[in-house]
Amino acid sequence: MESSELFTEAKARSADPADPLAVVTAATLLGQELIRDADRLVDLAVHEAREAGASWTAIGERLGISKQAARRRFMQPFATRRIRRDQACSFCRKPPSPRLKMVHGEAGRICAECVALAGEIVSRSKDVKSP
Repeated sequence: MESSELFTEAKARSADPADPLAVVTAATLLGQELIRDADRLVDLAVHEAREAGASWTAIGERLGISKQAARRRFMQPFATRRIRRDQACSFCRKPPSPRLKMVHGEAGRICAECVALAGEIVSRSKDVKSP
């Protein structure tokens, strides 16, 4: 869209098209809307690139930012991360993964590593005689 077309749109949205300050307000609101739409567009493109196997390094290079900045900017939303965190081990908080076995119970879950550690602690406590 050309800037002249955007200006015409801002004037049309203005409370008073004859008032230049009202047009500035309308143009500002239109600009914010366009920025949100542009952000959504880039979010979709990055998501699709990640689904296709693109690395954070490559995405960052295309955007002119570091891979860390790209990852931070485009990682899953907090709500999705929270679901993953809620599925983590109740003891060490490691998130679930294909390589980490989890035992699920009513009040939480425990990973295989914490089960092994708990077994060692219990066996050591049996070796120590109580008075």
